[in-house]
Order: sequence, then C-alpha cells, then structure tokens
Amino acid sequence: MKMSKKFKSEEELPDCVISYIFSKLCLKDLVKTSVLSKRWLHEWRSRIDLNFDLHNMFDYNTLQELPQNLPVPLLKTFQSEFATRMDRFMLKHRGDMIRSLRVDFPLGNQHSDVIDKMIFKGIAKGVERIELLFSYQNNSDFEIEPYKFVFELLSLDDSLTYLHLQKCHLVAPINLSGFNNLRTLVLHLVVVKQDLLQGMLSSCIHLVDFTLNDCEFNSDLKIISPKLFNLNIVNCGVEIGREKNIDIFASNLSSIEYSCNGREVHSMNIKADMLSKFSYRGREISQHIGFSGLKNVTTIVFDGLHECISDDIVPHLFSECLQLEDVTFKNCWMICRMKIISPKLRRLSIIDCCYDGMSPYRMSIDALNLSSFEYSGYTRVFSVNAPRLSKVFWNATTREETPFAIHPYESLLYIENLTMIMSTSQVEKLTEVLVEFQNLKNLELFIEGAYDHNLDYFWILDIAMASHHLEKLSVTIENSHMIGLQRKRREYAGFFHNDLKYVELHGCVCTINVIELASHLLRNAYSLKKITFSSLDKFYMGAGRWTKGSNVCCWGFKRNFIHEMLKDDVNEHCQLTIV
Repeated sequence: MKMSKKFKSEEELPDCVISYIFSKLCLKDLVKTSVLSKRWLHEWRSRIDLNFDLHNMFDYNTLQELPQNLPVPLLKTFQSEFATRMDRFMLKHRGDMIRSLRVDFPLGNQHSDVIDKMIFKGIAKGVERIELLFSYQNNSDFEIEPYKFVFELLSLDDSLTYLHLQKCHLVAPINLSGFNNLRTLVLHLVVVKQDLLQGMLSSCIHLVDFTLNDCEFNSDLKIISPKLFNLNIVNCGVEIGREKNIDIFASNLSSIEYSCNGREVHSMNIKADMLSKFSYRGREISQHIGFSGLKNVTTIVFDGLHECISDDIVPHLFSECLQLEDVTFKNCWMICRMKIISPKLRRLSIIDCCYDGMSPYRMSIDALNLSSFEYSGYTRVFSVNAPRLSKVFWNATTREETPFAIHPYESLLYIENLTMIMSTSQVEKLTEVLVEFQNLKNLELFIEGAYDHNLDYFWILDIAMASHHLEKLSVTIENSHMIGLQRKRREYAGFFHNDLKYVELHGCVCTINVIELASHLLRNAYSLKKITFSSLDKFYMGAGRWTKGSNVCCWGFKRNFIHEMLKDDVNEHCQLTIV
C-alpha cells in the first residue's frame, strides 16, 4: 500500500499542490494568503483565471450586512470600490498568462478606463475567455450609461475563443478584426444593429456558437455564417404592429433555438440544409415560418403556441419534415382531433396541451418506429399503432375514470419502462392495467392526492405481482396522510417475486406500514439486491422537467429506527440504503 507523506511546513509542499490550492481560492482569500508565507507572497499575482464579482471582492461579513436590493447611493459606492479593487489587482498581476477574465457587477461607462486596461492586459497575456456581465437585475431604478465596448481593443488578439457581453453598448470600427479564432459569442441585453452584426459575423470566420439573449433589434436581421453550428435567439420581442424578419443562411448550422416573450413573433426564413434541431417558443408560428426550411430536421420542440396546432401545424409538420425522429409539444393549444402519422418518429412528447380546459377528444398515433411516448393532458380516447413502443411517461391525474387509455392494448406488449403520475383514487385501477404490460421491467410511480381510508401501502405488492418481469420499482408518495396507522392490514402470505431486483421508496415513507412492507419485500422478493428509503420527493414531470424535490413531509424520518427494524431481514445478497 502506498503511504501518504506528512509535510512539516508549507515550504515542503510541491509546486503542483500549491497551484491546485490557489486555483480553488477566490480572489479576496487568495490575496490574504500573502501574509501567511514568504513563498506565497507573490503566488496570487500569477492567477490565470480571474473572476471579479461581489463574493470575490468583498468580505463575507460585509455581504451579510447588505440588503437584498441595494439603495442606489450605496450601490454607487460599491461600484467605485469594486472598480478600484479590480484595478489594483490587475496592476499587481505578474503572471505571464491570463486564461480567463470574468466581471459580474453593474459597472458602467464611467469605469471604462479600468475595464479597458483590464481587457488590454488580458489580451497581452493571451486571454482565451472574456465575460463582461454588467446588468443589475435587483434594482429597476438603477440606470447607468452602459460600458462602450470598442472592438479595437481586440484588434491585436488571436487567442480569444469565447466572448460574452452583457449590458454593453457595442461600438464597431469600420474594419473589424481580432476575431480570427473566436468560436463562441454571446450578446445579452445589448442593442444589435444589422451593419454591426454583419461585420462581426464576417470577421468571426470560425464562429460555431452564437447567442442573442434579450437583445433589441432595430431592424430586420440577416445572419450569414458558413461555419456557424449553434444559433440561439432567445427572449426577444417584437413591437405590436411592426413586423420584423430574421433571415438565416448557414450551410453548417445544426441547431436553432428561438423564443419570443410578446404576442408578436419574427418572420423567419431559414436556409440551412444541415439543420437537425429546431426549438421554438412563441404564441404563433403558422403564418411566420415555413416548414420547407426544416426539411432535414430530426428534433423539434414547440412551446406555448396559442393557435390550434391540430388543424394546420401538425399535418404540415409531419408531411414536410420527413426526417423527424423526436417531437415535443408543450403548453400548446389542441382542440380538434389530433392525428400523427410518421414512419421515422421515435420519441413523442405531448405535455399540458389544451385550451381553456378543452382538448381533442380523440388522438391517433401511427408510428411504426416510435419507442418513447410522453403524455399529460385531457384527451379521452387514444389509438396508438406503435409496435416498438418501449418507454412511456403518463400523467393520469386528469383522468379519474381510466388511469391509462391507450388502445389497442397490443401497443403495450413491448413496453419495458413506465413512469406515471397518479392520484390515490386511481391506485386500485392501475393493477388491472398493468396486467397488459407483459414485458414491464422498470416502473416509477408518483402518487399525489388526499387521504384515502380504504387504501393501505400493500397495494405495492399488488402492482409487483401484476408485473411478473418487473426488475425495478420506484414509488414516490407526496402526501403523508395516505399512509394511516389504523387501517386494516391484508395478509400476503402467497406473495413472491423472482425478478424484482431494486425497490425505491421516496417521499412520505415514515410510518411502520412502510417498514412492514419493506420487510415483506426483503423476505419474498428472491432476487432483491437493493432497497432504498428516501424522504426526497423529486420526480419527473415530462418533457425534460422535474419537480424541485423536498422532504418537508418527512420531518420525522428516522434512519436509525428503520435500520434497526429491518436489519434482520437483510441478507448478504441485498443492500439496505437510507438517505
């Protein structure tokens, strides 16, 4: 065995250890180390990643005393002190290299001398990444003249690969230079003019990632970039009654994300033959963008469309975008009958799509290659022809009469993974449905709802017995009232399971009933390898969303008590985990 070595003093620490320690310290703590050792006196002056923000520049006690929203006079005082400290640090920096510069504080144009000197020194030392984040979101009354970012500062730079400008005024020279190796450009809360945009894109010959976030466009935009790979135009706005166009010509473009906060949206003309992913959030789309520019797209996300997509959008989408494999509809209006026909579709998510409580009565899906389906909504009748369907997320809480309504049941024969959100009143009906899932291996349930006198925790055994090939069972209980101590217990002397390997019990699992259930599983699930208790109720909600997760209902969760009650039932082949 390799023995660790004890060092008598800091003088014996290797240079690599010293460098690692200093890389983990914030700037204010880094400077304080200079008084601890002569060897460390100048170490902080060679830091290569410089991050200037409140927590790096001011003491913890000072920050604790500050109100959440700084008054304007106090904020101006902090501005002056912040700029002074940043300037002193840069003047004393003695390293041969600066890899990154980040400023996250509302500095303005009155601090331009300090900011310019910092950028110039960074460029002289080969800086690769610059982030200037000058907005201040906590005080809407605080207005300062934005820092004027002059692109001549970068004219002698060939090392910069990442540039993020927030709340800056962009001042462009006649001939832009200094972007020869820039690969990522993020503009946030800035005014973007077409001539400036055209000049930047023509200079950034290696740009692959470009983001416009909450920017102001005074004219139509034309984005021409042969090497561009990812484009994000997000949180934008269009004044009512003033149409704005975005023309995109990018032969290598792979993904576009667009989102608009207002009622109006941009008209978009897309010429990007390599485009494979398109994400769109806005109230309208059918009159503003044609699907012909998306003919090779494989992944599409529509979010917040306030026009009936059942009538026009969906038929055109699947008839013109023949390469689609992954489609998501979130918070969209669906009223009429929905019909989806696609031979290549593999993943489909329809989450919270209705209008004023109304949704299509019938939905039919014909997708021979569909393997994953997610649904949350009010549709009553489903017809699914998907012989390869193996993974399903289903929110059943809006359906009291039938928790699961896919027909014909032949579509369920090959499902191996099922995730469901359901109410306590639907639990008994679920076991009837699960009999149809002959190949189910992984079942995750999120149970929410009011207290039910007739329901005990042993319904989990019903579910396990209905799913003969089940290997993993995960149950999250949101409401502690569903587990009563006085309910009549049923006998399960005949319960056994040969394939169940993993059981997870989450949320409100704090009663003796749960412990008895766990004991029953430990003794009669012969392949069980691990059973987990957790008070956290984090759960999947569909379309990539998760609950925040909490453990407030399990304030009495006692790990030692659970362990003592179950330790005799745990054999050498099974692990009990309590987190």
